[in-house]
Amino acid sequence: MANRIHLTFRKVFPGATIEGEFVFERGFNLILGPSGAGKTTVLRVISGLEKPEDGHMTCCGEVYMDTKKGVFLPPQKRRIGIVFQDHNLLPHLTVRENIEFALRKSEGSLSVEDLMERFGIRGLEDRYPHQISGGERQRVAIIRALAYRPRALVMDEPFSSLDFDTKFRIIEFLKSLDLNIPVVLVTHDPFEAYMLAGRVFVMDRGRKVKEGGREIVEEILNLLRAGSPGSF
Repeated sequence: MANRIHLTFRKVFPGATIEGEFVFERGFNLILGPSGAGKTTVLRVISGLEKPEDGHMTCCGEVYMDTKKGVFLPPQKRRIGIVFQDHNLLPHLTVRENIEFALRKSEGSLSVEDLMERFGIRGLEDRYPHQISGGERQRVAIIRALAYRPRALVMDEPFSSLDFDTKFRIIEFLKSLDLNIPVVLVTHDPFEAYMLAGRVFVMDRGRKVKEGGREIVEEILNLLRAGSPGSF
């Protein structure tokens, strides 16, 4: 069973159409582009939060969407972990309870203690989200997204509200996890894309305009250093 996402879709909004074909392999897949390029729409289609007019999607060999055949698997049945920019932790639950909430959906036998130990956040179990730092909250959000053994992980601008040092630590933390699933991460920051490397997809005006590896990010960074007005 191929551990990948294959997505083709077209989503029409008033004044804009987002479309393209993407193959996201296991490891990091970065969707890079300016604001309004359609990056978040791709994640919403993957996770089932957005239903396109036309599209087909498979994940790990299973059909999640086929508009021609009327197939559309709802979000709760896709087993796709989601991490948002604002971490999206439940504020009335402790760190332990937030993770337990995800574990209830898990098919495995992991415990909160296992996860806290593995991901290096022992000691935060009984704190509430407002009692820990932004970096710690985002780390807990990542752990919660991984707790129920998702088939894929999507992340929408997960570092944009963090300072550089915290951002660097979280990126290093993510890289250390050695994830064996497709991780699709949206960013407008080529420095984040360079740090994570992996497969890179560049979007502009609702379409994929380029894909490749680190060389694409290096090209963008060179344009930025040269002060090119066409770069982002």
